[in-house]
Amino acid sequence: MKIKKVLTANLKPGMVSSEAAYTYTNHLVIQSNTVLTEEIIEKLKYYAVKAVKVYVQEESENTSGTVNSKQSNVVETVEGVSAQVLPEGETDTVSAAVEQLAGPTYFERVQQSEEFRVFESEFTDCVGGFRQSLNDIVTKSSDGLVDSMLGDVDALLKKTRNPLHLLDMLQCMRGYDDMTYTHSMNVALICNVIGNWLRMNEKDLKVLVTCGLLHDIGKLRVPNDIITKPGKLTGQEYEIVKKHPQYGYEMLKDKNLDRRVKLAALQHHERFGGTGYPYGLMGSSIEYFSSIVAVADVYDAMTSNRCYRKGICPFKVIGILEQDKDAYEPGVLYLFMERTIEAYVNTEVLLSNGEQGKVVLLNKSLLSRPVVMTDKGTTYDLSKDFRMSIEALI
Repeated sequence: MKIKKVLTANLKPGMVSSEAAYTYTNHLVIQSNTVLTEEIIEKLKYYAVKAVKVYVQEESENTSGTVNSKQSNVVETVEGVSAQVLPEGETDTVSAAVEQLAGPTYFERVQQSEEFRVFESEFTDCVGGFRQSLNDIVTKSSDGLVDSMLGDVDALLKKTRNPLHLLDMLQCMRGYDDMTYTHSMNVALICNVIGNWLRMNEKDLKVLVTCGLLHDIGKLRVPNDIITKPGKLTGQEYEIVKKHPQYGYEMLKDKNLDRRVKLAALQHHERFGGTGYPYGLMGSSIEYFSSIVAVADVYDAMTSNRCYRKGICPFKVIGILEQDKDAYEPGVLYLFMERTIEAYVNTEVLLSNGEQGKVVLLNKSLLSRPVVMTDKGTTYDLSKDFRMSIEALI
């Protein structure tokens, strides 16, 4: 079989990757010889993988014994399904369907609300103050500075109605380019959401939010041209970035801070199954608060990277987290996924086949694939029908 490079937007379930695919920061997304599913394809999209090399049936392997001029664009999947490899730049039919919807989508309505405008203004002000505080904490005593940071978080929380409203607001934020300050503020806010869902007491909740605020402080020691590099990092650059957890711990270890805050800076890239860094820790060897920060960190990383996608569908985000479930503390991850997605019961959605419908029931074992009833009265249980998925909230 031949190998062909296919744009991620044109990948089809059943195709098989001929080589591993990585993010622009050299994180492994899929191994070679991976059978692609809808969830894996969405994962590739979220991590901004532009194209994947897949196996293609050669013309001589055509069992029909005939060849026509269009066959060079046909990829045969392992399940025997023919998929057209669309030419670069061809409009995706689902994206076109989203564009043609009558009226604004769910998140466009959030962005157009007065509440969002107030939140965005407050957020911009808070990030400005937080930037100064984060830099000051490196050279000065942490006393007073952490309280100032927590005050910024509280000010933002007061601009939202509830945790799910906050997550909606964060998903609508656009145009913030810095990779440390805005992200750290977002992670702190998401940590607050998770901590409240876990019914933490006020003292622990403040510690957890501080973990979120300071988890990436080590990136201040990474050259800015690497942090802000728009393209793929070289191997050497990626190794430098991977040192930021240790840098962060070194910067915080002598500060008057809770031990869990220091460990969150060191461990937020550790993974429950032992695949993380810097030490490859597993399970309970990872501090519980660090595990919470890890979930908040990856959620914000997925929902904030919007250079290649107009809108973010929560069901797709949850699908990626389900795919990577072994990497995170299971109790924290499932609680976060369940509470995040349950808010969208009775929400209007656009399916990948172009039909519109309403989420009527969640599947507890596969939260990203609920039961949807269309406008025409057809019911789809997406946990059993993997030919389609939810593309957007409308």
